Amino acid sequence: MRSQLAVDVSARLEEDGCLAVDEHCRTGVAGLYAAGDVVEGLDQIYTAMGQAGMAATTIRNDLDRERPIRR
Repeated sequence: MRSQLAVDVSARLEEDGCLAVDEHCRTGVAGLYAAGDVVEGLDQIYTAMGQAGMAATTIRNDLDRERPIRR
C-alpha cells in the first residue's frame, strides 16, 4: 500500500483504498495533505499535477493563517 505511512498516523481511507481528502487535498490529520495516485481521481499525470498545485496553495494558505507569511 502506497499510503501506509498516512494510515499509520490515522489518515482515513475510502472504501476503494484511496486516502480521504477534502476539496483542498487535506486529509483528516492536521498538516497532512495528499494528491495523485493515493487519492480518488483519474490516475492521470495532469490530474495529479492539478491536485499537487491545489495542495501546495492550501498548505501556503494554512501556514499563513497560523503565522502570516511576509514577502
